[in-house]
Amino acid sequence: MSQSQKDRQVQGNLARFICFRMFFNARFYYPVFALLFLEHGLTWEEFGILNGIWALSIILLEVPSGALADTIGRKRLIVLAALCMMIEMLALLFAPMDGGASVFFLFALNRIISGVAEAAVSGADEALAYDSLKAVGREKEWGAVLEKAQRFTSLAFFFAMMTGSAFYDPSFVNYCLTFLGIDYEFSAKVLIKAPILLTLFSSVVVLIAALGMKENQAKQKAHSFTATIRLSFKATIEGGSWIWKTPLPFGILLASMVLDNVIRQFLTIASAYWSVIDLPLATFGLVASGMSLMGYFVPRMAKFLADKRTPAQNFFLLCGLLMIGLLGIAEAIPYWGILPAILLYATMQCMNYLSSRYLNEKAPSDKRATVLSFRGLSTNVSYGAVSLLYSSLIAWIKLQGVDPVIKGRMLNEQDSVFVEALGWFPWYFVFTLGCATLFFRLRFRKNPSRTNDRS
Repeated sequence: MSQSQKDRQVQGNLARFICFRMFFNARFYYPVFALLFLEHGLTWEEFGILNGIWALSIILLEVPSGALADTIGRKRLIVLAALCMMIEMLALLFAPMDGGASVFFLFALNRIISGVAEAAVSGADEALAYDSLKAVGREKEWGAVLEKAQRFTSLAFFFAMMTGSAFYDPSFVNYCLTFLGIDYEFSAKVLIKAPILLTLFSSVVVLIAALGMKENQAKQKAHSFTATIRLSFKATIEGGSWIWKTPLPFGILLASMVLDNVIRQFLTIASAYWSVIDLPLATFGLVASGMSLMGYFVPRMAKFLADKRTPAQNFFLLCGLLMIGLLGIAEAIPYWGILPAILLYATMQCMNYLSSRYLNEKAPSDKRATVLSFRGLSTNVSYGAVSLLYSSLIAWIKLQGVDPVIKGRMLNEQDSVFVEALGWFPWYFVFTLGCATLFFRLRFRKNPSRTNDRS
């Protein structure tokens, strides 16, 4: 293959990688995610169970899928993720609206297949794109590619958030039809499926992008299923051992866990926070979309930090920004409380860029997808743990009782408990940061010479 052909293949892979990321992550049903379950007749308890199934699926498959990608090829796992995306959308499209056993079964199928898709793609797409650059000696361009991918994914997510909520609203859709002179009205029941149908169309684009990717060194499939599993298990052990022995990736995983779990917990309860700081209900969707749009600008700042500063310097800078943000949300200041929340969103997006860049640059090619999967596993496990802690904290605060007058504002019991819980976020972060820092120093204290590239 000539150099020009190699360059064209690399450019094609990078374009398809960005396209894949955009359409895989921009789900049109995200703005009405919880409503989608409830409108099909499911209860809040079933909603919690189903999302627990989803999280468990990812945790169980995250690292094995990465090892499998390193064993049989990254493209196969990327194509599998695209096919799973189509299947999970079809399960929701065919789900009836009666809340019966079949509805729960189809939503459970959706959650399991969605977990498989998330686990399959975790690390595989980045590994394929990075190795495409490395094969032609252009790996230094990865930072710019990652920045572009995050920016365009943010734009796609913003578009999906706005479009999905609009198509879910029958009054908006029917108004548009009337404006266009079309004498037809859609019922609310019909439009419940609209965001799902739009995401199904996206899954077709995802599949086309996945099929078009080219792997430079295609892995040879093992001669038997048993051999494939054995090689994947070996790759998992080797990848975990490499992380455990190498300061930089070990530190990156610890840093990601410390920063990620407390921010994701806030994102989970963000709608309740918007209510407590007195933002109008009608603005919630706009606020969420605006926060996602920050991803168009933050990666450029993150790239500058990665180019000019060490991993350790960037980590502690993000820790400082996050601490300011957590102290700010703990105050729950009406209207102005949105400003510290912006810091949390920016820190999350910056952290995602930096961890991906550092790990791809450091990881060996034959272990890259496995190593990236360990990042996903560690952050998901830490998020699951903090979710349980948060539930326990809420129960403890209710048991202790709380003053409804908080910072001069009279709140109802639910909101006062919520604000009281926010006050614990900064100190939880300080505790986990201290534990992680101590653990890292103890892990590598015997060989100081190896800690030069620590994060």
